[in-house]
Amino acid sequence: MRLINLKLLGMVYLSLALTLILALPVSAQQSVSQRLAEQLQSSAADQLNADLWLAQLQVNALTDELSADDVRLATRVEALSEPLNQLIIADTIRMSGNWQVLGQRQVSINEVSLSGAQLTVAYYATGQSNLHTLIEQIQEQAVRFQPASLASLASLDNAIDWQLQTLRFTDVTINLFDRGEPIASVHVPSLELNELNQGRSTEGQVDGLIFPIIEQLLRQWRQGQSSGADNIQIDGPALTRFLMREALAF
Repeated sequence: MRLINLKLLGMVYLSLALTLILALPVSAQQSVSQRLAEQLQSSAADQLNADLWLAQLQVNALTDELSADDVRLATRVEALSEPLNQLIIADTIRMSGNWQVLGQRQVSINEVSLSGAQLTVAYYATGQSNLHTLIEQIQEQAVRFQPASLASLASLDNAIDWQLQTLRFTDVTINLFDRGEPIASVHVPSLELNELNQGRSTEGQVDGLIFPIIEQLLRQWRQGQSSGADNIQIDGPALTRFLMREALAF
């Protein structure tokens, strides 16, 4: 009975929070959106060592989603030029998580969906890329947000729990670079990367991500060759050398 009452109490608090947000005037809702946008950008810089740009962030209290236009996420790898640090560029982004409780200091983001996107994976050495760098940062944040560590985070106003389970792309162009040289550029209708924070090593994480990406590249390449599509560019020998090198490295 006590458990049921706690659940009921939680639902009541959530309903009150949603009601308060929906009852806010437009100017107040805009201030909430602006605060969350600033929190996301500050968190990306401080926690992920990345630069995040968002335009027109919108808050949807009914679906637990945040959405924005004109999105860019750039890593800060010194070995890469600025264009190759531009890991993600997208027309729109939707983020799902736990942000809606009024007064909450730590926001959780567990799913990100992007459309009209470019995903640029740039390797600058064996087993090292801008994607590796981002995954390493996400892994570090997963450790910081373990229950035993939460007390030490109480003073971080802009801390965000980046417990990313799913990164989903729709209408995405995948660009693959190796040591500054382009290997592939292929447009695919959809790409879904899962289990981004499951505690594996960085190499294991990226291997789990890069091979679905490569699989999509090859599938689209084969389809493009049969259909004569002109939005697929792959340097076959360079891609083969890259895959052999990475496979032998681990």
